[in-house]
Amino acid sequence: MNKPVALIIVISFLLLTCKKENEENLDFYQWEISSPSAEGMNPEMLDSALIKADELNFVDAVLVIRNGKLAAERYYNGYSKRTSHNLMSVTKSFMSAITGIAFHDGVLDDLDKKIMDYFPDYVYSGMDQRFFDVTVRHLLTMRMGIDIEENNLLDAIAKDDWIRATFELPLLHNPGEKFAYNSLQTHLLSAIISRSSEMTTLEYANKYLCNSIEINIDSWYADPKGIYNGGFNMFLTPREMAVFGLLYMNGGKFNGKQVVPIDWIDTSLTGTWAKNSSRWGSLTDYNYGFLWWLGKINGYDMFFAMGLGGQFILNFPELNLIIVTTAKSDVDFDNGQEQPILEMVSKYIVPSIK
Repeated sequence: MNKPVALIIVISFLLLTCKKENEENLDFYQWEISSPSAEGMNPEMLDSALIKADELNFVDAVLVIRNGKLAAERYYNGYSKRTSHNLMSVTKSFMSAITGIAFHDGVLDDLDKKIMDYFPDYVYSGMDQRFFDVTVRHLLTMRMGIDIEENNLLDAIAKDDWIRATFELPLLHNPGEKFAYNSLQTHLLSAIISRSSEMTTLEYANKYLCNSIEINIDSWYADPKGIYNGGFNMFLTPREMAVFGLLYMNGGKFNGKQVVPIDWIDTSLTGTWAKNSSRWGSLTDYNYGFLWWLGKINGYDMFFAMGLGGQFILNFPELNLIIVTTAKSDVDFDNGQEQPILEMVSKYIVPSIK
């Protein structure tokens, strides 16, 4: 599997950390606290999941939401419900929602608009003319044509202009031709939102998404030019991550208000690959939508956001189940943490539903 990951990179101009303690953060949205038994789940099996998470050592939080209620919650390694966590590539699914709102509101007028229309100041002599064929849709589906991020991200973000560094990369494929996961593509998307709205991406996200669903972005790192990182380094608490999952579980509605357009939800959660991939550990039949992953666990359809090291928002619509995990994030691409977390979900949490 071409894993959806983004590195934490310690470089001189960017201070990164894997958690942010905020004693004032009490979460705007107040979850209704329930119990496994009350929500039709086997408490012993669910407890086995929480014990397994502890044994893995790298898991920082596990939340289980059933029927819209918080049925189980456990923190490890010094984390608590007030501790925000680096979402890593889960940030991309937030970018999907932000883009959907911007498109619905007319800030973005066409998903097939060429991205160089937003970046005329980045055109240079000798530029690969295929960059002029890249569209917003290509960024949403990871089909810009550049190489995967394992091969270029570190070098690109070590420079003082990430946008220019991206446009100086070779295009290995024609735009739209091949899926290649790379956070530089969603960083371009963040820059497009900012340039089109005349707001920072953080300001836009707060005004049109976060305030509407009663969550607070505790921190979000920007590049040296002030563009908020469209691929990783957004910080939220696990409970706030779960609220975002609940928003999508409810078709983009929150407290009766349509926050993210339903047609955008439907499109985002539709696979863009011609054929599902077969298996990645406990995950089967996986595909990719608009910055959301799709697949099955134990035969149940699911859609999910995933970040490096095991940051997950797992939504099982048929089971009315949301699972959130956070984990050690200052790890390499091949960290070996994601699959054990999915195995814990497959072996204990999903079967706990009676």
